[in-house]
Formats: sequence, C-alpha cells, structure tokens
Amino acid sequence: MALTVLTIACFLLYATSKYFPMQGMSWIDRRKGLWVGIGSAMVLLSLYLFTLSYDFATALMFWMIAFMTLLSAIVVSVKLNYKSIWVWGGVCLLFVLIDLL
Repeated sequence: MALTVLTIACFLLYATSKYFPMQGMSWIDRRKGLWVGIGSAMVLLSLYLFTLSYDFATALMFWMIAFMTLLSAIVVSVKLNYKSIWVWGGVCLLFVLIDLL
C-alpha cells in the first residue's frame, strides 16, 4: 500500500511542475497548490506506512530509495511516451492487488 501511495504522490508532484510535458491536464493546472499539498501529504503518509512495517531507520532508507527510483522512472517514462500514464495507473493497480494478496 505504501508503494502505491508513493507512486501516486510522485506522479502528482511531477505533474504540478513546469517541466511536465502534457499541458492539457487542466484539472491539475487549475489548482496546482492543492495538488502539491495533496502530493506532499501522500509522501509523508507513505513514509508513515513504511514505518508501520519496518523500524524507522530501515523504513527511511527503503522509502528514500523507492522515492528516488519511482520519481526518476516516472520522469523518464512520461518524457518518452505520453501514453505511459496509463501504464503507471496499471502499476498502481498491480501494487494494490499484490498488497491485498
């Protein structure tokens, strides 16, 4: 669940930046401050969810590695192909399904 929350948070934080290649996402452009706040809250929520599973030091290291990996993968894949947003939605769904099993 923590990886799902972190993946969505990374996408929201990248989607609100000026370097996001898709300018047609008006639902994010209208209220950027709100989405930055939601994305930041989700990043902290994912850190909390990681600390529920592991001790704080292990969770912090795993969270930092996952955060950097997910953010760089999202940046690279969105820059390469605009249709990759649906792939990241599928990745989030896969994380949820794995977590439920």
